[in-house]
Amino acid sequence: MAWKAAWILSILLLVNTGGLGVYNGVTELSDARTLLQQSVTLGVLVYGVLGLAAAAMLGARRPAAVWLAAGWAVVVTYVASTAALAYAGDDATLGGAIAGGIGASLLGIFVVWCARVSTRARVR
Repeated sequence: MAWKAAWILSILLLVNTGGLGVYNGVTELSDARTLLQQSVTLGVLVYGVLGLAAAAMLGARRPAAVWLAAGWAVVVTYVASTAALAYAGDDATLGGAIAGGIGASLLGIFVVWCARVSTRARVR
């Protein structure tokens, strides 16, 4: 029963970040001024698309969910660790960027693990 709760939580996380990522990526792309800000905004759009695709595959329990979730996790980690440096200017700290990256990577690891567990063949 715990794996089912993790499965549902992962789908909700992917749908939420996917929807927000697509929306923010499209609406904020013109606001990015520097190359680093553009890479973050493009990353937001990419993790949005990957998140929605991974959620659909995870909901259907297709093996492609693992690879889509892994791609989503990599891009989310990049965006979380780079956004602080790209947008905070002189107030940015390396510690903030590292903390953002660690937090995002832990969520990514959870979602990828859930995708692996949910899509592998098992005896019920």
